Amino acid sequence: MIVTAAIIASMFAIVFGTATFWVNWWWFGSVGYRSVLVTQYIAQALTFLLGGLIGAAVFGGNVVLALRRSRRLRPGGSVQRGVDRLLLPILLVATAIVFVLAGLATAGRWSDLLLFVNSRSFGVTAPVLGRDVGFYVFALPVLHFVRNALVPLLAATTIAVAVVYVVRLGFNPRNYRRIPDLMRTHLLVLVGGLLLLVAASYWLANYDLAYSDRGVVFGAGYTDVNARRWANWILAVLTGATALLLALNGLVRRMRWVLIALAGWAVLAVLLGVIYPAAVQRTVVEPSELRREARYIAHNITMTRQAQDLDDVITRDLSGGGTPSAADLAAQATTVENIRLWDYRVVRETYAQNHTFVPYYAFDDVDVDRYVIDGQIRQVLVSARELNVEGLPETAQTWVNRHLRYTHGYGVVVSPVGGVSQQDLPAMLVSGFPPNGTGPLAIERPEIYFGERPGDWVVVGTDQEEFTGLSEVAQAGGYTGAGRGSIGTGNFLSRLILATHLQDRNVLLSGSITDDSRVLLRRGVVERAKAIAPFLTFDPDPYIVIDQGRLFWILDAYTATDRYPYATPTRGINYLRNSVKVVVDAYDGTTTFYRTATPDPIADAYGGIFDDLFAPISSVPPGIAAHFRYPEVLFDIQSEIFATHHVTDPRMFYDGDDRWEIPQEEAGGTVQRMEPYYVTLTLPEEQEAGFALIRPFTPGGRQERQNMTAWMAGRADGTGTTELIVYRFPRQAIVFGPQQVEARIDQEPAISAQITLLDQSGSEVIRGNLLVIPIGDAVVYVQPLYLRASEAPGAYPELKRVIAASNERVVMEPTLAGALAALTAPIADTTLPPPPPDGAAGGPPPEVPEISAAEADLAQQALDAYTRGQAALARGDWTAYGEEQANLEEILRQLAGEAGTPAGSAPPSSTPAP
Repeated sequence: MIVTAAIIASMFAIVFGTATFWVNWWWFGSVGYRSVLVTQYIAQALTFLLGGLIGAAVFGGNVVLALRRSRRLRPGGSVQRGVDRLLLPILLVATAIVFVLAGLATAGRWSDLLLFVNSRSFGVTAPVLGRDVGFYVFALPVLHFVRNALVPLLAATTIAVAVVYVVRLGFNPRNYRRIPDLMRTHLLVLVGGLLLLVAASYWLANYDLAYSDRGVVFGAGYTDVNARRWANWILAVLTGATALLLALNGLVRRMRWVLIALAGWAVLAVLLGVIYPAAVQRTVVEPSELRREARYIAHNITMTRQAQDLDDVITRDLSGGGTPSAADLAAQATTVENIRLWDYRVVRETYAQNHTFVPYYAFDDVDVDRYVIDGQIRQVLVSARELNVEGLPETAQTWVNRHLRYTHGYGVVVSPVGGVSQQDLPAMLVSGFPPNGTGPLAIERPEIYFGERPGDWVVVGTDQEEFTGLSEVAQAGGYTGAGRGSIGTGNFLSRLILATHLQDRNVLLSGSITDDSRVLLRRGVVERAKAIAPFLTFDPDPYIVIDQGRLFWILDAYTATDRYPYATPTRGINYLRNSVKVVVDAYDGTTTFYRTATPDPIADAYGGIFDDLFAPISSVPPGIAAHFRYPEVLFDIQSEIFATHHVTDPRMFYDGDDRWEIPQEEAGGTVQRMEPYYVTLTLPEEQEAGFALIRPFTPGGRQERQNMTAWMAGRADGTGTTELIVYRFPRQAIVFGPQQVEARIDQEPAISAQITLLDQSGSEVIRGNLLVIPIGDAVVYVQPLYLRASEAPGAYPELKRVIAASNERVVMEPTLAGALAALTAPIADTTLPPPPPDGAAGGPPPEVPEISAAEADLAQQALDAYTRGQAALARGDWTAYGEEQANLEEILRQLAGEAGTPAGSAPPSSTPAP
């Protein structure tokens, strides 16, 4: 019985101790990336052994050497003999501890070590020391790790060796008057080794100057290059010489020279390492800082632009003048038709109130995307209807409901960004149960088992019917997907391991779970991607797309580092590339990492480590590749850096007179930095409309003016290749910035009065995003106004007004078409005509020229074309409006040709009238 109990206890201990390992093993195999897990396990095991063996060899080897060199010394008293007997077991245990600690430290850096082994050249040489950037990114972190690991190892070894010698020499002070040469040499060599590591620190410190923040810019400055660099070289040589003297002292016994060298090193370390650089900074640099630092400012500008992929930014100039005419808007019909009237924060409330239908669904996020519908690009808002088990009544929060019945979300809602229904709500393209989309928006598999919302684990294929859609809509046959990232429950052992890992005994005991059931784990898209590739950085906002009747999540993944030399860091990093697109099937969890066409040595190094991880970008289904977009995190960081580093002249950069900043906007009653936003537009100097992420800039520094100085657009193609374009306004041009437009809206009496009238009697006015819409050389500002009952439960915002503004006027109308028509309408001339000259009041009236029948017909045609154009403008049909404007122009030209000199009038004279 005791043996049986011991066996059972051992089995349970093994299960509890290895449950996580087996769950990961099965999960990675199910998702198709077991080779990635195996590579990590092998790398961690090998680096653990490598580090442990090196640590044990250094520590244990020196201890054994010390024991051998002191074996002839006989311990004196009984206490000393007792200590000597314990010495060997203690040292063996200490060696084992060093093995484990060194192994763990090395295994924790397995990624850095493999990156070093698979390192790639960046093709960029860093200034000053002339090394390729790859040395700083891949090799330098490993060198620092080796140095940092060896210092405590040698220190512990030196102490252990000294202890051995102390125990063997005994506790009588007379025994230390003449220490054996071998013992002294051994200790001095170890101390010399420590000094060599200090010398290595000075050598590495010169490369670390590339990350100096002591100058006017990030990276090595004048003092670093001309003072600290030479001080580090001198101290490295002096420290190495001192280490050599220590090693030789065991033979020549000249401690005086060693002490002199140590004292000289300590004095020079203070003089060269602290006092001398400070003196150079005060006396040489500060009196003429720009002249001294100009070269190093240029280094920072160049390397920062290369690190953040800003070298190839296309810059174009705009005049920024005036208000776009109606003809300009008609020529940009695609841009105007896709102006976003629904703020993503506002429309989510509307979706939640009108399209969840039941409490166990929720719209957590709203994304902006585009689809080609009826041959036209339509910018749309898309939101996934995800599972929200917390929305169930408390009495329904049972284990069966949470894990077996309510297992997935259902479908998406899609609405055009500018579509408004008769109820002042979004005009829906896809909604309902089942989803009613057509064409490219048709959905045949609406179930969402894997989503943006972090979901708890669920079990599919049980004898419980899964809840799908509404109560009257049942899922035929239950879940039939591949279940990528699931674990079967076909035997007792797997259920026991799952129950242990999930800390839920019901997995083992429930009779509803059958041999055909599968447990779906890591159902959050970001969580799943991080589990597979923890070395990548992931965008926090995945977005859902429809392709071939199925739903897919697209997640942008980045490689990042803070080790790019001389490049200014932002948010803790100074290099970022969107090198990977992750696509996850919302139904069966298939997860694919596509390597984009973006050049990136870091991603290439990871590809060398995990050769089965990345799929080529050419294998992306075209329907999914069409929805690749410029990543928001990348654009946010790049635009922030470009606001300062668009200036490439060191003097102008130092003066800061052309520095930009990201403007502020009011959102939800608070002032915040303006977010970039997606628009569908035809960029100036281009012919075709595209999908871009844009953001305006205003003057930076201490300038009080908030005029718009430029705006940036980012776009991506189906290979993930990104492109940035910046449009600049002349510095003397007056183009209002977002805050100035907000102020003009507040100061417009008619608009302010209407907003005040609406914002009362239990109603709340919500101001949406102020959008800057480029139209040719000029810009149009559009801001929607929503109205919501402030106290009524379940109230949701409705679109009530649209504000449009230009450099010349601000208008507000119930619709976008009306606002743009009012914005572009001719300004009435209110000046009175001059009075007639004296004595002309009683004269005959001026002669009216006769109009021919042809002219009358053309005039009627012109009026008809104008009327049809205004009707098209009122309904927002900018294509028809443009056609009628062209017709009107042609008719007016014909009318001008038909008009002749009125009958009876004198021919024009070459002599000007008095």
